[in-house]
Amino acid sequence: MQSSIVAQLAEAASASHPSQWCQGFFLLSAGIVLSIQLVPEDARRALLDYGPRAVQPSSSGGDDDATAKEGRPATAASGNGLESILVRALALLGHTPHAWFRHFYVASVASSAFWAGQFFVGGSVLRTLATWQAGRTSSSASLSLEQVVSVWGLMALQGVRRLYECTVVMRPSAQSKMLSIHWLLGLAFYLNMGIAVWVEGSHSILDPPTHLDTMSLLSPGRILGLFLFGFGWWQQYACHTYLASLKKYTLPDQGMFRHIVCAHYTCECLIYLGLAMVAAPPGQWRNRTLWCGLIFIAVNLGSTANGTKKWYAQKFGADKVAGRWRMIPYVF
Repeated sequence: MQSSIVAQLAEAASASHPSQWCQGFFLLSAGIVLSIQLVPEDARRALLDYGPRAVQPSSSGGDDDATAKEGRPATAASGNGLESILVRALALLGHTPHAWFRHFYVASVASSAFWAGQFFVGGSVLRTLATWQAGRTSSSASLSLEQVVSVWGLMALQGVRRLYECTVVMRPSAQSKMLSIHWLLGLAFYLNMGIAVWVEGSHSILDPPTHLDTMSLLSPGRILGLFLFGFGWWQQYACHTYLASLKKYTLPDQGMFRHIVCAHYTCECLIYLGLAMVAAPPGQWRNRTLWCGLIFIAVNLGSTANGTKKWYAQKFGADKVAGRWRMIPYVF
């Protein structure tokens, strides 16, 4: 029985291709984040909240209050039953400094550079994955090399800008913590995204044209995708610059933040929506692999945006954020 199951899994794995593995990772991760919404409140907050949202001041002035003042996630030591067990179990996962967010963008930039280097020198890692993908997909559905190069470059541009922001613009507290699993999931996301931006163009990578035809990028869908990426990219920089200028734990109320609680998350979604549209295969309006990545981003950031609005309401008053969307105007 067990050998039969193993054989079926091996057969399924051999019939799949790298883009499906990327899609599976994005969708599975999104499903896990969604499932966390079903666990008790204390355990959910212990998993999802970090930085100021993890601060839970207590009027009793006990240990929980001291923990909050230090900027560390407060644990539900006073809880009981299932909630207490879950929260204590989560504490065993360990924490990493919130400043380690910059590692995501180090990984993103390094990934972009690695795959670019593999392409220019005909590296075996790129050729192995591209051959695996091309052998199980139709060449008629492959991205053009112009698309691959464009999306590759846009992803590198995003990674470089975010690394700059995390290093120069933003000032995360040295005491602010996040669960180590957040850090690991973020690294895995950007490493997968480094593959996702080119993997559906494997046919073009293996058999490149003699010259690039940049005019092929000027279809309405790809132009719209470039516009969405550019708008989201620039506005996200403006959002992060504004947030960095605020006094610690101040309610943002300028620019896009007048209408959206987490406007920088909105911009993140626009960036990846734009990438998915620029990388759309022939006859489609979006790239399936990057679309799955966008689903993960929307679910993950949406969960955080929901907690952020609740935290703002508790700290500044519900009326201050009552008229603002969490992340997606007219939807969420």
